[in-house]
Order: sequence, then C-alpha cells, then structure tokens
Amino acid sequence: MAGPGNSFLFFLSRDINLPVRLRVERLVARQQTPQRNGDQDADHGATPAVYVEAQLCANGEPLGQPLRTRYSEAGPLNDCIWGDWTPFTSKFRDLPRTTQVAVTAWELREGQTGTVPLGGATFRLFSKRGRLKTGRQKLCLWLGVVADSSWPSTTPAKPPLSSRGELGRLEQLQKQFKRGEVEQVSWLDGLTWKEIDKLRAQEERDSRQGNRPLLFVTLPSFPHAVLYQEAVSGPPPGLSDLKSHHAPGESPIVLTDPEVGRENPVELKAQKLARGLARGLVDRDLRPDTSERRRINHILSYPPNRPLGAEERVLMWRFRFSLTSDRRALTKFLKCVDWSDASEARQAAELMQQWAPIEIADALELLSPDFSNQEVRAHAVEVLKRADDEELRYYLLPLVQALRYEPSDDSRLARFLVSRATRDIALGVPLHWYLYTEWEDPGFGPRAATVHQQFTQTASEVLKEAISNQMQVIAQLKHINTDIKAMKGAVGKKTEKLRQQLGEHGACSDLLHLRLPLLLDPTVMLEGVLPEQSLVFKSAMSPLLLTFKQAGKPATEAATPGEAAVAGGSSTSGHRRSMEEVTQSGSPTHTAATPSEPGVRELRRAGVSRMAAPEVERYMLIYKRGDDLRQDQLVVQILSLMDRLLKRENLDLKLTPYRVLPTSPEDGVIECVPKCAALAKIFESPGGIPRYLAKFHAQPHAPFGIKPEVHQTYLKSCAGYCVMTYILGVGDRHLDNLMLTTDGRLFHIDFGYILGRDPKPFPPPMKLCREMVEAMGGADSEHYRHFKMLCCEAYNILRKSASLILSLFHLMSGAAIPDIHPDPEKAMLKLQEKLRLDLDDESAIEWMQQLLNESATALMPQIMETGHRWAQYWR
Repeated sequence: MAGPGNSFLFFLSRDINLPVRLRVERLVARQQTPQRNGDQDADHGATPAVYVEAQLCANGEPLGQPLRTRYSEAGPLNDCIWGDWTPFTSKFRDLPRTTQVAVTAWELREGQTGTVPLGGATFRLFSKRGRLKTGRQKLCLWLGVVADSSWPSTTPAKPPLSSRGELGRLEQLQKQFKRGEVEQVSWLDGLTWKEIDKLRAQEERDSRQGNRPLLFVTLPSFPHAVLYQEAVSGPPPGLSDLKSHHAPGESPIVLTDPEVGRENPVELKAQKLARGLARGLVDRDLRPDTSERRRINHILSYPPNRPLGAEERVLMWRFRFSLTSDRRALTKFLKCVDWSDASEARQAAELMQQWAPIEIADALELLSPDFSNQEVRAHAVEVLKRADDEELRYYLLPLVQALRYEPSDDSRLARFLVSRATRDIALGVPLHWYLYTEWEDPGFGPRAATVHQQFTQTASEVLKEAISNQMQVIAQLKHINTDIKAMKGAVGKKTEKLRQQLGEHGACSDLLHLRLPLLLDPTVMLEGVLPEQSLVFKSAMSPLLLTFKQAGKPATEAATPGEAAVAGGSSTSGHRRSMEEVTQSGSPTHTAATPSEPGVRELRRAGVSRMAAPEVERYMLIYKRGDDLRQDQLVVQILSLMDRLLKRENLDLKLTPYRVLPTSPEDGVIECVPKCAALAKIFESPGGIPRYLAKFHAQPHAPFGIKPEVHQTYLKSCAGYCVMTYILGVGDRHLDNLMLTTDGRLFHIDFGYILGRDPKPFPPPMKLCREMVEAMGGADSEHYRHFKMLCCEAYNILRKSASLILSLFHLMSGAAIPDIHPDPEKAMLKLQEKLRLDLDDESAIEWMQQLLNESATALMPQIMETGHRWAQYWR
C-alpha cells in the first residue's frame, strides 16, 4: 500500500507469497580452553563443532519442518560462523500472529558420541503491534537448555528491558532513531554509535568468559514494513448489515480499538475536578444518608477481584472520613485513590494510618498485584506482623508469590519474611524450598534467588545446616531415581537396587545415619532410612517409597508401605497406577500377598511382619521425579487452611491434611497416610464401607456393626471433602483417588484438575456415589440428613472467609499453576461462582442441598466410573 506525502507505506503479510527464510550469522560463546598435558578435562568447556536448529511454531505447535545448519568449528575467538540463507517450509502469508522461532545451538565435543544443547532461545516473528521483524536479531541463549516453543515461552531471546542495562536502553533508542522518531544530531549521533559499539564489544567479551551465549541471526528485509493481517471469514458480529467496502473475495481488516475496556476519559476528568474542588471544602463530619449507606454496604460486600466503577469510587472518596471506623472499607477506599496525584496520594496515606485495624485477609489483598503503592504494601506488612508463626505458615506460600509484585528485591515484605523465617525452623525450611523451586522462573527467578541469599546470610548455623542436609538428601534421591529409571526389568529388581544403594555398602549409605528435620514438617526429626522397608513403585517414573526412623517417638505399631496410601501427586496415568498398587496392597480384605501386591510381597521377603512392633515410630514419604507438584501443594495447603477455619467455628470434620512439597519444578516429596485403602478396592468386596470399618472397629449391637464414633468420623470427613472439593472445583474424581482410613477418615488425593477443569464429560458437582450414601444409611436415613446438615454448615462457614480464599488465589496468579496461570481472572471468577456470594445463608443451604441431591443421583459418573475400572483392569 502506498500514499502521497507522509502516508505510512506497508505490506500485508497475507500478500507475501514467499517462504520464510533465516540466516544464522555468528555464535559467541565461552572461550576454548587450551588442553594441557595429562589434563583430560581441560577441554570440557570447548565448543569445537556446533550446528544450529530452528523451528517455526505457534501456540506450542510446530509449523512445518525445522531447518538445520551445517557444522561450524570454533575460530580463534571461539566464534562459530555460518552465513547461509536457509528457507523454512512455511510461507509468510500462512503464518499466524503468534508465530515464534525456537532456535537451539547443539555442540559436539571431542570424545563424545552425541550432541548436547549449548543453549536455546525463542523469539516472536511479529511484534506486539503486529509488525514483522526484519534484519539482524541478537538472541541471548539460555545456557544448556533446548528452546521452549510454548506460548509464552520460558526461554525468551531477550531479557526484560529493565534488566538489559545501558546497552539495552541505547539499542531501544537506536530502533526509534531508525524509524525517524528521534531527531538527528550529527556530532552527537557519532558519539552514540561509538558508545554502542563499545558496549557491544564488552557484551561479547562477557559471553566468551562464560556468560549467556549470543547468537546473531538475520531475517529477510522488505522495501516497506510488513503488518500482520488476520483473515476472517466474515464481518464481526453486529456488522453484518453494514455495507462492505473491500474488494470482492477479500476478507475485511479487523481493527482493534485500544480504548475498549478503559475508563471514560470525560468521567475521569470530571471526577478529578470534583475531588480537586472538594479538597478545599473538606467536611470530616459528613455522613451518608440511608440510601448512600445501603450503596456503601453493597460495595463493601464485593469480592477482592471486583473493580469499582467511577460512581462507586466517587461515593467511597466522599465519605472516606466516616468510613475510617469500618475496617472492611479500607481496601475499597484505597482502590478509589488516584496514586498519580501527589496531593491525593499523601492524603490517602495519612488517612490509612488512622483507619481501624484490618484483618489478615485484607492485608493479603493489599499485597496483590492490584496495589503497587509502597506505603499501602508496607501497611499490609505491618498488619502481618501481628500474626503468630503458626498462622503465618498457612499464608507463607502465597506471600512468597506476592514478592513478584514488589517494586524491588529489597522490599519490606521480603525483609519481613526473612526475619520471621530465621527465628523459626518451621518457617525457615518451607521458605527455602518455596524460593528454591522458583529459581528457574525467567521473570521471578532472579528475585527469588536474591531473597534466598538474604535469608541464608541471616539464618542461624543450625538452620543452614538443616537445609544443606535436606538438599543433599534430595540430590541423593534424585541420583537413585535416575539410576533406577535407566534399569530394565521387573519392579523387584529395581527395589533390590534401591535397597543396595541405601545399604551399608551402597552409594547412598549416608542416609542410614542422617539426622535432620523432615522436609514436609520441620518439627519432626528423622534418624536414618530403613532400606528393608523402602521400595520402588511399578510406574514409568519409578517413584521411591522411603521409610525413615522418627526420633523421639514411642514404640507403636507402624503401617508397612503396603498398608499406606500415596497422598498427593498429579493427574498422570503413571502416578495413578503406582497409587493403585499401594492402595490395593493395603486393603485389609487380603491377608496374604498376591502378585498384584508388590509392596507387601517385598516386605514379606525382607522378613517384616505386618503386626511387628518396631522400636521407633516410622515415617513414610514418597519421592517422585517427573511431575510438577506445585498445584497439588497449593490445593493441599488451601484444604489445610479451610480445616483451620472450620475448627475456629468449633466444627471438626476429621479431615486429613497431608503434606506435599515440591523441591524443584520436576520433583518433590509427598506424605504417605498409613492404614488406608481406595474406595475402588473396598467396593470390590461385599459389604462395602461398613464391613471395611467393622474389621477394625466392630461393635455388634451398634448401627452398621461399628463403633458410633468411627461412623461419625466417616460422615464428617465425607461432608468436609464434598464441600471443599466443590468450592475448589476439583476434577477427575473417581474411586481410586478417594481414600478411607481404618478409623473412618475419608480423604481425596490427586489434584491435577481444579477450578472446574475435568477430563470426564458432565462431571457432578461433587463425588458422592450411591455406595457412599448407603454407608450412611441411605438417602432417607437420619445419618444422611445429619451429613447434609454438616455440608451446609461447613459451606456457610467457608463462605464467610471468601475474601481470604480469593485473596490467596489472587496472590498465586503469577505462579506456575497450570489451572491458574493461563487465565488468572477466569480462575478467580470460577472460584467466586462456587462460593455464591450473592446468596444469604438460608439460600446457600438450599443451594447446597440441591447440589448434594444432584451429585447423589447423577448417572453419568456411574458410567464413567465403570469405564475407569475397565481401563484400570486392562492396564
């Protein structure tokens, strides 16, 4: 397209019928180390031969075939040179706007049979404004990793502008200069070019000294700019009756209005003028009338994630002085403040100090990404200081994520967390792991590492030694798991290999004599592993079940690994298989080991009797590598918090809040709950739940033939988990991930699907099958009515703490949680929908009873459960 005068000349991407090409120019990497006589490892850092592989991709899917350059040997400065144009199989006209180029450099070292990734990076082909990138591009490779093709990528080719330093700022200005947006000054431009060249040379020297490698590539150039045009099949909705002005056969150009969703500038100006006039005539005794009070109370009932409209902000600002005694109003008032206005911000900060003390839930809301003012966030930290260490443990994980939204690394929140964690090992150990697992996050990782460094510098020697020992244990378990995964053969051979490595003469014999705080609960002290009671599960990921001696506990009967359930995990099928094997072997209906019970069979071979009384208490946990357990960790911690909220209201529903701790984005440890079995295994035998419980707590003349307190425990735990899994939208519920202990406590495991996501069609609101209702006495029994009463009571108690629950999820919006991170706003709305904040208590009771009836009579879950059982059988 062309035009006279100052018209902008450009091409449309759909009109360019040319293949996408790429020219790999030069790689700048670490210097080659000269080899000395007798030093076989001296050449370890060299890159004698390198080739580059590039792949077009969009939304995580490849586009066509990748291209690959020839091998290039490193020159004197260790720069690999190519310079040839290589075409892709895709054309410019066929590219979507989300197209990326994933580039990975592979190196072949001397004496090595295969190639290893030197580094990778991903860059977008179209800018955020839809303009095709052309010319030379500088890519900062992520050392030792393959380029990630997902959207957005975890290996961006350019770090954030704020972290590029002076060179990044000058290069940004250089782009503006080339586009004519910066005035030309000849003598000054020459000095600037020299400074840029000097900084670039220094950057290359840093790369040759071991910093991130630099790869220079070139994209094709065109006479004019190339803009992306989205092809649509017809006019947008609502425009079908308008006359089309484009040529026949052409699709219209869809233009996005950037002001859609923004505030009306006229209303904002009027609001600002009204506030300015009101500043001179401040009436501190002004009180709202009945109608205005009703509107204010309605605003105060809003959930934390709901923004305020212009009229609502005016109303809250007008009566701000009369609201200082209402602690609920502070967060809503602070949303009304124009923090860009110095006078208004100063007045709001002074008023905030006079406000009635707010609760912890409001303080957590003030630490969310909605509030960036430092004084506001500092006020929230002062409120958190009132919380004791036990309460702070429930909020520690979201508070670590809140560090993402702080203005700097050395923030008041960071100093607060460090100071509290160094005083209490029960806070210090979790803080270490919460920060450590975020180091690989490209955005949050550097800040997490900085705060972690502040923590280690001020921690006591005892705390630092405990953390160091824990990290060594995880490193040894990772080594064992890697070796066992590489083995071929039955699970028995792998278990034997595990016990050899844990034995006196094994590679990891240090674990026999370790003494350190438990990762999952630092108040528990471990005194060595028991190799003969540890085993490997039959799963592709080969999880390790480890039994430890627990210090300071009296001698009691301990459950064997065959009688324990793996609590937690992910939604992968491999993990479900390993869990099923454990729960099957733990079923009390089997008095002897069978080929399907590897846990019990291996322990019998080791001479461990099921009824043997050990000398010390045992603690069993599972180490699993290959899954990201951070979503399970979040759900389990929210369930623990909900249990605490219910107990505050004197409602103990006998829940089982086991623990999950990721130790990196791909591995972690999970607590094992002893003496329990899956409902799927229990229902295989006649009598179901009542007969299962009667084997351990029989009372012939009592209802169902079991002790009344055990049956009440079953009712209460079932009610608690029904309500909480409904609120959190936990999906993929089947009888293999519902567990029942021998004392009647029912609990859920496996939280790979939350907030309404479910792999099964038409899931019920909660998992409540016919057999579970029959164990309560049937739908018409007094026990079932008591169960429904407990559900309604728990639902209303948790609804009262909706602001706290929503604030915690809001703080997790930036974390790598699969069901939150892609669309945090949608996740918050789903959670808010389940809490039904629009209903009063009586209406909420009717709503919950309706959900219970719908869940107990749903037909589709029965069909899906049958299909699941057949799938497990054939597996």
